[in-house]
Amino acid sequence: MVKRIIVILFIVRSVAAMAQFDSVPYSRDFEFREGFFPTVYHLKNNEPVPKSKIISNYPKTQSDFMTQVMDAKYVKYIDRDGVEQKIQSANIWGYCQNRTVYINYNGEFTRMNVIGTLCHFIGKKYTPVGYNDPMNYNYGINTSDDQHQFVFDTESDRIYDFSVSNMEILLARDPQLSAEFALIKRRKKQDFIFVYLRKFNEKHPLYISAK
Repeated sequence: MVKRIIVILFIVRSVAAMAQFDSVPYSRDFEFREGFFPTVYHLKNNEPVPKSKIISNYPKTQSDFMTQVMDAKYVKYIDRDGVEQKIQSANIWGYCQNRTVYINYNGEFTRMNVIGTLCHFIGKKYTPVGYNDPMNYNYGINTSDDQHQFVFDTESDRIYDFSVSNMEILLARDPQLSAEFALIKRRKKQDFIFVYLRKFNEKHPLYISAK
């Protein structure tokens, strides 16, 4: 039984090592291929549906081609088998245009300011305001769309508000950084969350397929 467990662990570690060998840690010099990423896994593999496969009347030579395509309700493209497909733009994770990655949040594509294991972006957060009574004719209509900062965790595929409490949760993966952050006075932690987001990414880089 022990030998079997050792063999399994060896295989798992070998596969992980091979995967990392075929990948490179993300840096600001890295260039994602242009196109749209159906999921975050396509981003990690740098494997978008390329512009050449997208069906559109908009000229592909235009620098804002991807933006124009994503503005439509549906995106048509040719898959690997040469079959025409159609996908709702609202279901697309994001896209790359002019070396910039955009993430889909609340049905709008917004630029990634920091790319790493933990990504940072600014987007609109829609929250109900006013009198929340179903009998009121304004119920469900009045909303606030203020700009907020968010963190996208590439490991869990989840989006968090960029807050002290959420950074404490995310930093828990690294005991050293978590302990350092815990020593900062509570009233000053908000000033350091961006610093520790970068520190975490430096220690735990996002690996992108080099294929």
